[in-house]
Amino acid sequence: MKSPFESGPSPPNLPKANTGSPVATLIEGVVPLPPVLGLRRKGALERLYTHDHLSAREISHLAGASRSDVLNALNRFNLPRSTAKPTRIGPLPFGFEYINHQLVKNNAERAAIRKMQEYRARRLSLRAIAGALNLKPIPTKHNGVWHANTVRGILARA
Repeated sequence: MKSPFESGPSPPNLPKANTGSPVATLIEGVVPLPPVLGLRRKGALERLYTHDHLSAREISHLAGASRSDVLNALNRFNLPRSTAKPTRIGPLPFGFEYINHQLVKNNAERAAIRKMQEYRARRLSLRAIAGALNLKPIPTKHNGVWHANTVRGILARA
């Protein structure tokens, strides 16, 4: 597959030197340039970053360069940092879902939080609450087993 940074046709069969390697010439279109040199062209970088909405990491993979090289090139050409793909960093809190780049309340998990609060109001220990949740069909965030520390963290946030 051709890199988006490459231009021109693929190199023709070049005559061999005595060493068995192709003779290097400086004629454009004959000797393929490394893709990292594409970071020196504003048009190619702008097309990938603003029009194709590729991230700096994806461009760095295509160009064979580091992510910091791509970010430096974006700054050099005064291309604005893209906010087209908002991301969420960190674990998703129990009781919420991530839909369309927004935290939305998950009603099933909110019911489990209310059950935990009800058990705690009846003075059950955190270990007893975790055991009761494990006996009932109340799943954790990743369908695991309830532990006292998990219950403690959820009740602290609620």
